[in-house]
Amino acid sequence: MTLPPPEHDYVISFTGFSWSVRRSNGVGAFFSVSEGNRDRKIAVEKVASLAESDHTDVWETVGNGTFWRLRRFRP
Repeated sequence: MTLPPPEHDYVISFTGFSWSVRRSNGVGAFFSVSEGNRDRKIAVEKVASLAESDHTDVWETVGNGTFWRLRRFRP
C-alpha cells in the first residue's frame, strides 16, 4: 500500500457501478483513460495491457487516498 502512485502509473477504481481506469500525473491527480467496465477482471486485464506496453505499474484504490499495487511492469 502506498500514497499516490508514481507519475504515469495506471489506477483502477470502483465507482459504485463500474470500474474506471485512470492514469496518475504524479502530483495526486489523475486523468481518465476508460470508464464503464462492469467486470473487474476485464478492467484489470485492460489496464495491465496498457501498463505492460508503457512499462509502468497497475494500482487499485483501496480507500480514500490509499492504493494497492496489482501488477508491476517497471524494468
